[in-house]
Amino acid sequence: MTRPDRDPFGARRSLVLDVSGLLRWSGPAVGIARTEHALAQAALLRGDTVLACWHEGRLRTIDPAWRDVLLGWSGTLDPHRPQPPRTGWRRAIPGRQPAIAALERLRLTASVPVAAAAGLAQRAILAVRPHGFAVHDGRRNRVANVPPSLGLGAEIRLRPGDTVFSAGNGWFWGDAGGLRALRHRHRLRTVVLCYDLLPITHPELFQPGVDASFAAYWRATLPVTDRCIVTAACIAQDLRRFCASEEIATPEIVQLPLGYDPAPTAITGPLPHGLAAGRYALLVGTIEPRKGHAMLLRAWQILLERGVPQASGFCMVFVGRPGWMVEPVLAALAAGIPGIVHLPGVDDAVLGTLYGHAAFCLYPSLYEGFGLPVIEAFARGLPLIASTAPAVQELAADLAPCLDPTDATAWAAAIEHWITQPAALATAAETIRRRFSHPDWPTAAAALLQEAVSPAREA
Repeated sequence: MTRPDRDPFGARRSLVLDVSGLLRWSGPAVGIARTEHALAQAALLRGDTVLACWHEGRLRTIDPAWRDVLLGWSGTLDPHRPQPPRTGWRRAIPGRQPAIAALERLRLTASVPVAAAAGLAQRAILAVRPHGFAVHDGRRNRVANVPPSLGLGAEIRLRPGDTVFSAGNGWFWGDAGGLRALRHRHRLRTVVLCYDLLPITHPELFQPGVDASFAAYWRATLPVTDRCIVTAACIAQDLRRFCASEEIATPEIVQLPLGYDPAPTAITGPLPHGLAAGRYALLVGTIEPRKGHAMLLRAWQILLERGVPQASGFCMVFVGRPGWMVEPVLAALAAGIPGIVHLPGVDDAVLGTLYGHAAFCLYPSLYEGFGLPVIEAFARGLPLIASTAPAVQELAADLAPCLDPTDATAWAAAIEHWITQPAALATAAETIRRRFSHPDWPTAAAALLQEAVSPAREA
């Protein structure tokens, strides 16, 4: 057990940024992980912010020696959980997960020969059967699974008036009960970023039970929240309705945008095999029920029957890892559909190349809390066909046509128009280049952190 026997941050500290989700994330970066990453980078520039992680019911600091690894995409805090006690003869045999974790610690800290041997032994154990251990990133580089005893430092010594800001997937990694206890014990301010309440408002889009656990988190968190930051007006409305239905006092709600990574000045690297510059439409997002992949496959079938993609060698590219409840979509992609390309695990460099050479982008989401791919497309001057989901329309404003995300016929017609009418596509691109304006990640992240510590507004 670590002792909060000293405060290594001095008297300036007033903001504690919870980055538990980012530290435990592995795999291609998704929207929430990108947001936490941007906030962490902005926090490092402030003199009043400590980065924190929940571990065993306590908020812990990050060890400086492992900070860059854990805040980047090349490492994750060891995700293994304690296993149930082994009984009978099994007690004499070391558990598989503890063995993997022990070998990983050697691989990360021992001398080169010992580390290499540990890595070989670890690979042999991992090859026996499927596992959830993060091994490689999108470029096949080895991911570091850092044990908490290495990656985390002392328990944070909180003071009255400090602000704890949670902007990650706290419903999965957070500790609402711990936050409640800390708030009352130390007289803290608490701020959360609510991306959406989708498992509550649209439970049919998630696996059974997700809505209950998600709602339980917000029931526990909102009563001890001073300020809730949202990224769209529709999410503020959902939050107020949820608080009213649960008879919870609504916290102060503030709306701020997320940011985006500016487009690189030069596109490096080749396109994936089979793709030609300017001859594909791009959809970026996890393959899950609300993102609209199934509808786009129906729209694409309409276009194939008309011979539109075949006439010009045009493709549609899905970039995103497989999610849940989309088995028919994944089966169709695995079987192969003419002109459809699925890239499940690309890194930022390849994604940048795909954006840089796309003809236009697609975003047919049923519901969003924000919609980062919309901004990423506009930031590169790319035309976009968007959905009528409220947050997406809010972002798209009058820079993109917005269509019913269930109307495959309308989407097929819009896609065909831009494939066959290059002048119309060029006009849309020129409009975006002239009129698009949005804060980038450093600007947006700094504004979010400042909002977390700013005084309450008058009602």
